[in-house]
Amino acid sequence: MDATEHEQEPQQDLNDLNLSLPSIDFPDLNNVLDQYLQRINEPKSSRLERWSLIAGIGGAGVGLLLGTTLPGTSGSLALYGGLIIEIAGFVLHAALIAKRDWRQFRYARAHHAEELEAGYQQHQRIVHLVRGFSFEQRRRRLRYVQDRRATMHERLGLFTGGMERLGVVPLLIAFYLQFKDWRWSDWKTLTSITFSQALLAFALMLAYAMFWHLIFLRARVQAYESLLAEANRQDEENKNKENLT
Repeated sequence: MDATEHEQEPQQDLNDLNLSLPSIDFPDLNNVLDQYLQRINEPKSSRLERWSLIAGIGGAGVGLLLGTTLPGTSGSLALYGGLIIEIAGFVLHAALIAKRDWRQFRYARAHHAEELEAGYQQHQRIVHLVRGFSFEQRRRRLRYVQDRRATMHERLGLFTGGMERLGVVPLLIAFYLQFKDWRWSDWKTLTSITFSQALLAFALMLAYAMFWHLIFLRARVQAYESLLAEANRQDEENKNKENLT
């Protein structure tokens, strides 16, 4: 067995976290989830990581669209300037992801076990807070959030189709449209991109970014549903135990 599997970093005790849930309103549920995510020992995407992706997509959009519409030198400057911003943004984004997720590769099984334990403690701790409110409130909110999740799923399918199965393929297609005629030391071929190719490549990148944004929103809605459902389930289990005794 690899020795690195035993080199586990110390795990934070989540029971000592001072959490509070003033109400069962969704903004307060969102805040308490954010508090947990900020304190548990889990890699998170930084603001620089998010903005580097935005810069890469924005640079591609500006360079491709302006480069194919502006004439002469202005178009070339816009194209090459956008290309520099695009490459710098995506390279920085990839480097930050690799740095953030390095621990998951180095401590594969150990990190997964810690992640499961931290997630379980997180879930149970917040469920305990949620159970402090009346069952009727929780039942109504659970029914509402289940309906919203179903609606989000339908809208997400209309917007992105099955993009979650494609992964980074839309980005690779966008890069192919942009660099398909490029050769080493032959940067002039980039100016041969047509406006329709530029528009399609930018649309693919933008759709990819919007898809992940919607995925994060849907994941938070699913977290609300899981907390409310588990709180109600535990109440029902306790009632059944009381009836049996």
